[in-house]
Amino acid sequence: MFFTYECFQTGDNASKQAGNVANAVANVQEAVTKKPVVVDNEYKKTISKLFGHYGYFCILGLVSILFYMTFTKIKAYIRFIIHAGIGIIFAFGTEYIAEALTDGRTASIIDVGIDTLGLLTLSGIFIIIYYIVMIKKMKKDQNLEVK
Repeated sequence: MFFTYECFQTGDNASKQAGNVANAVANVQEAVTKKPVVVDNEYKKTISKLFGHYGYFCILGLVSILFYMTFTKIKAYIRFIIHAGIGIIFAFGTEYIAEALTDGRTASIIDVGIDTLGLLTLSGIFIIIYYIVMIKKMKKDQNLEVK
């Protein structure tokens, strides 16, 4: 629900929130690097894309892949295709429908790409770890059977 709510923030509200997040990130960056950070519009835009698009879709991708992994009767690659397909449709939907209906915001194909990358990153990492664990478990079970 929070994600949907955030999609419909007006341009002014979204810009204000992006500025607050950018300032917080800049404070952390300055504390770590011990160098001053200039928080200009480009910095705010970059932070907004990183947290507002990529970050949301990383979380959405993980939740989505966990959901689709419960459908054990469907082949794994089919589940991943469904997961990715619906995620990409959702990325287009939030970008082109929500942004078009919200004052002060514009849709961007680059944002759809960032959303899709976020969706596939965390879910891809999860799948790789899952299959590594499953392969190790199968090898362990096979070694127990042989002995």
